[in-house]
Amino acid sequence: MLTNKSVNKSFKQAGVGLIEVLVALLILTIGILGMVALQTRALQISQESIYTSQALMMAYEMTDRMRANRGSEDDYLVDYGTDVNAGNDCTAGTCTPTQMATYDTSEWKGALAANLPLGDGQITVDNSGVRPFYVISVRFTDMKIDRALEGGTAGDSLREVQVRTEI
Repeated sequence: MLTNKSVNKSFKQAGVGLIEVLVALLILTIGILGMVALQTRALQISQESIYTSQALMMAYEMTDRMRANRGSEDDYLVDYGTDVNAGNDCTAGTCTPTQMATYDTSEWKGALAANLPLGDGQITVDNSGVRPFYVISVRFTDMKIDRALEGGTAGDSLREVQVRTEI
């Protein structure tokens, strides 16, 4: 016959295995959430890298356009936020060098806005040296939804790439 002491001993041991399983499940869940967060951050960094590569390619494309239209480099100068209206479609090649510069700048700024988040460009000239250097700058944002939820603004995450070149 079972005594009261032996029943209490076996009754106290019940559920310990369940607690061990729950603790293991908690640790596993924390590990999985950590891996998900790591993967999400890797995707964000990858997207930022893609945007930076696109911005650099577009800046180098503009330097090529400027080199192809030598003598009109100063017609390419443009600031951030400036809308450039091409006026003429120069794809047929019937434009003056000044019209071609305006057309190139309009196409370039349109491509920046279409391919980069809040993409914009600026072209300035640095006359401090013996020969002028042209600085082609591309600005974009890498703002993600989580930054917006944290109260961030587009200005908080602006990225800029610059290419300095001698035409």
